[in-house]
Amino acid sequence: VKMQVIKKFNDISWSKSVLYQLRRMSSTVENPVVDLPGLGSLRGSTTTGAWTGRRIYQFLGVKYAEAPIGERRFKAPVPIAPWEGVKDATKYGTPPPSYNNILTLPKEKVSSKLEDCINLCVYSSDLSASKPVMVYIHGGGFFTGSAAQHPPNYLLEKDIVLVVPQYRLGPLGFLSTMSDTIPGNAGALDVILAFEWVQKYIQHFGGDPKQVTAFAQSAGATLLSALTFSDLVREDLFSKAILSSSASFATWCYDHNCVSNARDIAKRSGCSKQASLDEVNDFLMKADAKTLVASHMSHMAAGTPNGINTIGGHRITVGGPSNLLADTTFNLMRKGKGRRNLPLLAGIAKHDATFLMTGLCDIFLHTVGYENHKFNKFQLIDMINKTLGSDEQTGALAALATMTLFDIDARTKGDFYAMLDGLFDLSGILVIKGPVLREVQYHLSRNKTPTYLYAFDYEGEHTRFGYGEDTSKYPFDGGVAHSDDNIYLFPWPKEVAKLNEEDNKIAKKMVDLWTSFAINGVPTSPDVASWPAMENIAGPYLHIDKECKVSDNYYDEFKVIGKEKRNLKRNKHLLLDAK
Repeated sequence: VKMQVIKKFNDISWSKSVLYQLRRMSSTVENPVVDLPGLGSLRGSTTTGAWTGRRIYQFLGVKYAEAPIGERRFKAPVPIAPWEGVKDATKYGTPPPSYNNILTLPKEKVSSKLEDCINLCVYSSDLSASKPVMVYIHGGGFFTGSAAQHPPNYLLEKDIVLVVPQYRLGPLGFLSTMSDTIPGNAGALDVILAFEWVQKYIQHFGGDPKQVTAFAQSAGATLLSALTFSDLVREDLFSKAILSSSASFATWCYDHNCVSNARDIAKRSGCSKQASLDEVNDFLMKADAKTLVASHMSHMAAGTPNGINTIGGHRITVGGPSNLLADTTFNLMRKGKGRRNLPLLAGIAKHDATFLMTGLCDIFLHTVGYENHKFNKFQLIDMINKTLGSDEQTGALAALATMTLFDIDARTKGDFYAMLDGLFDLSGILVIKGPVLREVQYHLSRNKTPTYLYAFDYEGEHTRFGYGEDTSKYPFDGGVAHSDDNIYLFPWPKEVAKLNEEDNKIAKKMVDLWTSFAINGVPTSPDVASWPAMENIAGPYLHIDKECKVSDNYYDEFKVIGKEKRNLKRNKHLLLDAK
């Protein structure tokens, strides 16, 4: 009997050895196979660098969590279970359900499979190396975006490994009733699990788990900023951070009324207004994804005119069963909380606020009319403050804005066209530039590690202003718009991926700066003489442009449009046509 057991054991060991060798034999340059101990094997594919054509190994749609369906909907992610054989990782995974990929689907194609979206992409030029790793958290307002929108062809020209995780979005990712059934922050917990996955497995893709830089833009930067204040995030998950065009000190990133917002979304989905919380939970657990996404969009459209802080279902919740944050990061800052010893690079796009003004125009300016001088004189600034989450009642904010951002003659006459520069600057300060500056100032006050600050000033051939939608109805163009800096880090979408000579120079400069920070902790480029770390609350900071330069007073960025007298405006007849 003993001999039979030994023989059986040897047979099993031999079989596993043969399978391992067969997998290795099937691994080719074009179809590499990576073995993840205790998990399984993945077969990837290749792409090439944009400038040198260097080979890049890519593993797409790699699931790092079980499908969040059934009882797992809205809950913390469950790590992916081991699998047998070699999984195909040559195609992007299912994107998170959002308004731009699910609302047009016919009803018969809507199924729980659409929610199986917790996957990531890994890109590496050398699977046997141990290179610094960059993990990118995408933006999109917490309700749109995917890994496919962030290809590696620029960044992988440098010796780094890139990881782009997807996380649940919108109500499926952030809805909360402050209950164990729907605790909230599921999407944020996905991101934390992705970082933990990187720690376990990135060495098998040629990455060094001890050198992980987290970088993010817009809502992704807000989430990354929040993670630096979360007790759930181990400090070894990432050792450097890059925040572009947002931070968690922005009030819009929190769901201030999560239970009532969840009830409203449930009601719009067909749930009784008189339903108990348990009944609401049960309804939301069973509603199909398309219905939830559509109801969430309806909720946002109806509520935003009352102020962006009044809507939710797609934002970070504070407290509650998820345990992500005990309080807002502003209040945690007051208590001296937050990550220490974290090298930080952060900044904004010069005209980050132009996309905000399109929303404001859609909400009330097209309704009230641009030429309503009485409204512009007495209500416009207060309305913008309220809509953007700063409903200050004393009048101090409106007075300071009038003093510092507006031409007093334009303000007293209520001339919207003449006030437009100040409106851009005010919006940018409230939503993006102010929170980013607060982030770096707080970081500087408590960290011995360097803090680097930038303003992205380059206006290239392409823009993300409008994100592909028609912007001709607005009486202004985008300038150096929100997300324009991403054009030079990721070749997507295809309309902006064809760079001219000057744009290519900027892309190479951006890639130099971002990857050198990840590799050495110091952002450098042959085309940048120097980028000194911050020394005080205002700078120094770097202007990223054709010719980079260092400035000392970051507060100048708060009045950049009014100061430069740039013509962001289109023909004035658009104002009259829009009335």
